[in-house]
Amino acid sequence: MAVSPDLADDLASAALGCTALSRARKLADWVGSGKELTSSEVLRPAVAVEACRALGIELQGARLRSALDVDELMVDWTVALDAEFIVVDRRRAYVSPGMAKPSEPESVLNAWLRAASWATGVADEPCVGCITVLHELSTSDRPLCLEELADAVAATEPEVADGEPCPDCGLVHEGGVLLGLGGLIGAGEPDEPDATEHAEEAVDALVAFGAAASGGAVQLTPLGSILAKAVFEGRAPAADADAETLMSATSDVPPPVARTLARPWLEARSADAAARELLALAESADGEERVAALAFARDLGPEAAAGWREWADRPGFGAYARLWLADLGEPIAEDPADEAWLTVEALSVMLDTMPEMMPPSVLAAAIQEATGTDAAGAISLLSGSGHPAAPGVVALLTGRPDPMPPVPGTPSGGVYRLKISLRGVSKPPVWRRVAVLADITLAELHEVILRAMGWHGGHLHVFSSGWAQYGTPSPDLGHSDDSAIRLRDVLLTPGTRLRYTYDFGDDWEHDIQLEEILPEEPGNSYPYCLAGKGACPPDDCGGPWGYAELKETLADPADEQHQELLDWLGLDSAEAFDPREFAVDTANERLRIMLGAP
Repeated sequence: MAVSPDLADDLASAALGCTALSRARKLADWVGSGKELTSSEVLRPAVAVEACRALGIELQGARLRSALDVDELMVDWTVALDAEFIVVDRRRAYVSPGMAKPSEPESVLNAWLRAASWATGVADEPCVGCITVLHELSTSDRPLCLEELADAVAATEPEVADGEPCPDCGLVHEGGVLLGLGGLIGAGEPDEPDATEHAEEAVDALVAFGAAASGGAVQLTPLGSILAKAVFEGRAPAADADAETLMSATSDVPPPVARTLARPWLEARSADAAARELLALAESADGEERVAALAFARDLGPEAAAGWREWADRPGFGAYARLWLADLGEPIAEDPADEAWLTVEALSVMLDTMPEMMPPSVLAAAIQEATGTDAAGAISLLSGSGHPAAPGVVALLTGRPDPMPPVPGTPSGGVYRLKISLRGVSKPPVWRRVAVLADITLAELHEVILRAMGWHGGHLHVFSSGWAQYGTPSPDLGHSDDSAIRLRDVLLTPGTRLRYTYDFGDDWEHDIQLEEILPEEPGNSYPYCLAGKGACPPDDCGGPWGYAELKETLADPADEQHQELLDWLGLDSAEAFDPREFAVDTANERLRIMLGAP
């Protein structure tokens, strides 16, 4: 942390003096040489009562069912653990040597940052409202009143993220605007009381850590500025990163925060060059990633026009460029197919993000409002749009629960080129491109994914098509038998997609996109891996969040869990684990084993 020694001393003193760390240190001093824990790694009930007395926490009675029932105690306990004032080993808690009363300013500030970032909701998977409050305060040149912060939080609540359906009505709001479908916009008034409460809680957390001062209006303290810098600079992608990395780094934050994170990347290239990179990614991406890439490209303004013009004469995806340039006032020849194409595009985003919230009746109403036609006319319009997702949209609109028959002119066999992308993992992203026979079953595709990605297997899985789920037959979960469904029955044309979830505990979600249908080449053995990026996370590491923490721990030899993780992974050193490592030959060797090849 690059601060002068005098400033570091002042900041460390302020950090130790803040309410949250003062209480956490008091708890750590009380824990001392050891206190018993439950299997949930919290203080045993009788011990928790003693802790409450030591901290001045009032209880309703003399007994506790669980320490988890005392919110105030659990806040202090969590802060002490995050700051590493307390360590846990074999169901006992101990004060961390030298950490309950730290002396080095850098170690104090690092402890404070760890605890503050989690407690204020701005850590690896940030709360949208909390990171919005921190962002508003860090970018403002004056103190902000609570009402202003609540308004900023409220602006994030109806949509949560571009392209996702509103939890109240099931329609896309902001995403519909981006995709040129004003008829799908139905954002109601934000829930003001909830936004105000959220802003109040975020401010209270910042004040408790000495990161903000509140006296009618709220502003960040020097500690708060350190927190904001660590959060926003730490999340920002490198200036020379590719557009896919940019999207991964900004995918879970609201648009104003995303713009701040993207600023170094955007400033490193001209507006038209940035537009070219973003549009190239958007054209090959789908769903939320496409919406986000287009949003960044639109925000570049008129200076990016040259990058957009390169797409203006292309069918399909070029509709975005024609719409954007027309809004800019440029004379652009209209394509009659654009309205239908963009309608399917917006609807497919909705179906991709939350298909269970899109019953046919709601979908039909949205389409009829957007197109100004009746249901029959809308189906005709969508069917003739040329969009690869049109068959799936029409299938759901007509209420078909079963896979659609092949589209006339589409080969029933052949080879499918698929891109399989792991959701929620970035720096680097993880994906594989494979070639498989179109008539393999989904159960066989499951095996292909395991081997191409590098999963060990042994966990449950499910494929989701948008209107049905396939996996190990389970009446309770509503899964149909995936060994009875062939890939060609659920992925019909290039651009259509499946969702694959592996391990219902860690919830590793994968997007599977059919990129191209190719003729089968004599002499080739299928399946095989064409390309990929990023190492497969270890099984049972806790999902995307746990994997991010694993990478962080391995990168820090001073972390108390560093050696424990190495032992768990069976590695001699952290250098033996490279999250960027991928070898197509290794993936194909695993696939050859699946085929029984020598």
